[in-house]
Amino acid sequence: MKIGFVNVMHKSKLRPNGFKYISEFIESLYKHCNKDFMLYLYDNESDEQYNVTDYPNLKYTYIEDQSIGGLAYPINCGVKEAVKDGCDIIVLTNDDVVLNDTINVFFDIIDKHEYKDVSLYGPLTNGVLPMNYFQKADGPGKGVDEITKINTPCKELLNGFLYAFTKELYEKVKYLNGELANPSLKWGGGELDLHDRVKAIGGKVFVIKDCWVLHHKIRGWLKVDNHNE
Repeated sequence: MKIGFVNVMHKSKLRPNGFKYISEFIESLYKHCNKDFMLYLYDNESDEQYNVTDYPNLKYTYIEDQSIGGLAYPINCGVKEAVKDGCDIIVLTNDDVVLNDTINVFFDIIDKHEYKDVSLYGPLTNGVLPMNYFQKADGPGKGVDEITKINTPCKELLNGFLYAFTKELYEKVKYLNGELANPSLKWGGGELDLHDRVKAIGGKVFVIKDCWVLHHKIRGWLKVDNHNE
């Protein structure tokens, strides 16, 4: 089982501690994850150079102008790279999360899960929006909850701070050009769009309560004021 982590990072006046948070994420990943993995790190136009620590299995890419592709572009690049490199499970994660040992249980459960070829998976966390109440917890729990039929105010299910899927699901829901994220939704709505495509194939959505991650909930992108372009 090989895991591909796709992480989009950013530091600017709106996110002055961006480098601090991504460093915490990277340190937690290499400390706690005992699986075979690759980290695809996309620096979405930070306002200064990030000194990438010489970790193995890390591919770093700097994007000079985030307003062109928003968040969708680096996500699509990372997912394609992960599939090309033979990753079995792909994880989309924010740069402001901190992992712990329970991330390994997360992958073990997905790998053995009955519906892994047609499902999205998320963990528990401290920091989610009220509509994602089913993911909010002070620590890890026990069991796997299906939330496919839960209705939230915006019909979005898993919060986007971290969610995972198999390469088989990607093949079923990708666009004809191979992209996972809708390029026309470059600053928002991508998670809802993906959930809709998963549901359209009869797929499912699960929360793995055995896994809990810290989420700082830091927002702010340099060109976010242009998100309606």
